[in-house]
Amino acid sequence: MTYSSRDFARELLDELQKGYDLVRISRWAMATYLKHSRETEPELDREIMKVVTMEEGPEFELSEDELVRLADKLTA
Repeated sequence: MTYSSRDFARELLDELQKGYDLVRISRWAMATYLKHSRETEPELDREIMKVVTMEEGPEFELSEDELVRLADKLTA
């Protein structure tokens, strides 16, 4: 079964409903990536890694609004 962009976007929005916590969301994205790594397309891998790397430094951080826009883009 394929893990789609829509699946990731829906789950990302669910995580944001719990509150914007950069570290928690980054770690959730990594766990999601590892869980579904064989089921995703390369384009989705890149988008997931954008969220994973947020914890690596301020230059990689995405705001809550940017994460919502990413989810919207993935569902389009």
